[in-house]
Amino acid sequence: MRVPLLLFVAAVLLGGFLRFVDLGRLEMSDDEGASWAAAAQPTIADVIAAQARLNPGKMAVHELALHEWMAIFGDSIVAQRALSAMLGTLSIVIVFWIAWELRVTRIDDDAAMIAALGATVYAVNLVTIKYTREARMYPVMLTAILLHVGYFIRASRRGGILNYAGTAIFAIVAIAANFAAALVPASEGLWLLYLLARSGIRPRAAESRRAWSLIVALAIAAMVFVALSMSALRGAAGAVERGAIGWIKLPEPWAPVALFNKATGSFGFPVLLMVAAWGVIRGWRRKRDAVAFSLLWMWGPPVLMVIASYAMRPLFVERYALSSFAPFFILVGIGIWELGNSRWRTVALLIVVAVSIGHIVVFNRKEHDAQWREAAVLGAANLRGGETMTAVPGYSISVTRFYLPQAERDRTVDYVRGSTEAAVVLLRDHGVSANVDSAIHQEYPVELAHLRGVIILRK
Repeated sequence: MRVPLLLFVAAVLLGGFLRFVDLGRLEMSDDEGASWAAAAQPTIADVIAAQARLNPGKMAVHELALHEWMAIFGDSIVAQRALSAMLGTLSIVIVFWIAWELRVTRIDDDAAMIAALGATVYAVNLVTIKYTREARMYPVMLTAILLHVGYFIRASRRGGILNYAGTAIFAIVAIAANFAAALVPASEGLWLLYLLARSGIRPRAAESRRAWSLIVALAIAAMVFVALSMSALRGAAGAVERGAIGWIKLPEPWAPVALFNKATGSFGFPVLLMVAAWGVIRGWRRKRDAVAFSLLWMWGPPVLMVIASYAMRPLFVERYALSSFAPFFILVGIGIWELGNSRWRTVALLIVVAVSIGHIVVFNRKEHDAQWREAAVLGAANLRGGETMTAVPGYSISVTRFYLPQAERDRTVDYVRGSTEAAVVLLRDHGVSANVDSAIHQEYPVELAHLRGVIILRK
């Protein structure tokens, strides 16, 4: 167990470093601003109410956690993002646990090594890092999903009331954090149908009894979630009708493959795919169920998003399927192990880590933030006595307020279409509809500055 333990510790340390290093480098995004504005409310009831207004389509799981976190560590952007980075580092440990629970091999040292390899690949990949460096709900959702899947695997293999309870509880937490998390239990439903088809509908065999128990656990989780979230569900439906997800484009049929390609890099994806494919081929011989479940978890959520996009409305977003990268990287870990020779395993691991970190380096060379801090200061400096400023889209006013001194925040107003109250507007230069953009420029014809991502306009 010495080598797997050392590799696992190295993965956690390196992964933690990549998640925590220079957390304040990027400016706060307007999405993060909405989370801050809700979490900064004085009471828990106020946090819940503000979150429903500022960030519909989910419940206030992240905002409540952030509220308590900020009470201890303050509300600097680094402090806020540190909560996400901590959860992101914890997720490396959970991925190790999941890979161990899959037990592709019966030999403990080999199983531990496969788990450590999968955790290492997960730890150094950009897609598992960048969302854990934002003060948003996705790290909460991802951590809860991973815990849910771990308990689901344990329950399907050995039963146990604690495992069924863990499966249900963390499903509720994950879906409450973001409704898109329901894609994972939906995929697991297919797995349970497969188990029942194999072992029999009647709960005579142990596998069939465990499958039925998991169905009951997920059904109870669904009923509890619906009972707790009726208001949030109505708010989400209203937000969708108002165009809250109108920016999502209809995906191409091959979008699930493109998802993994884009997320892991044009150079990294072919390498990871080849190693994972080798892991599938070799692992299928050793323990078919573990590999089959990993493949279902990997492809189920993105494929379901494509189906939903064509059946209802476009819903395909990379961050909605974040947990699907965990089984992909576990399969990569299996593929590295199945090379057999220790020298080839070392070379393969180094190549996988190198292309993954290379993807991070290329990503970090580009600017990915908007200059809201500079825009807020410049906008406030151009206000005359009694004048106010606003921001478009409307929820961007929160990040504007974050970057203003407390005494200046009352000089900001929420954007109301058609209103002429504000003298200055901070307009995001992308993601705003052409009609709104044109109307804003007509109402505010004087351009004070065009910063990265934000235009400052005045009447």
